[in-house]
Amino acid sequence: MPARADGAAPRRSKRPPPSYRRADADTVRAAVDRLLILGVGRYSSQAAFLRAFRPALRAEDPSMRIAGPRLRSLLIETPGVRLLVRYTEKPEAPATMVCPVCGADLLPIRNRTLTGEVVALGQKCPRCGYWTHRHRRVPVRYTIQRTPVRSRRRADAA
Repeated sequence: MPARADGAAPRRSKRPPPSYRRADADTVRAAVDRLLILGVGRYSSQAAFLRAFRPALRAEDPSMRIAGPRLRSLLIETPGVRLLVRYTEKPEAPATMVCPVCGADLLPIRNRTLTGEVVALGQKCPRCGYWTHRHRRVPVRYTIQRTPVRSRRRADAA
């Protein structure tokens, strides 16, 4: 932007504040719990879950918004929710370093051969359990369902 004739810095136009708010993780988890307990309990796709979830989230605050990838990332860490993923294999797809399910960095899956060499067989995600090999696995459908939450007392007693 050119300088003004009087030597002052150019004025920048102020953007109006966004008309939405990013939903925080605790609010999202509370809305997911309400939806899965009071709602269907199982959704056959991420799109169907989002259609049912957005009104539940807006019941908290009408200006809150969330996108599918962020919701999926939060669902992985939410107790009582199970995210099932169906994959297809792409034989000539390029390797990726980021998990397509949750966005975490992928770690190599290594194996030692009989001669002592270490070879990389594929990649795995330490956060969500996604794995791939030389034929890259690509997620095609996410199913969201409610699961019973185990209490800590039972786990400690066993």
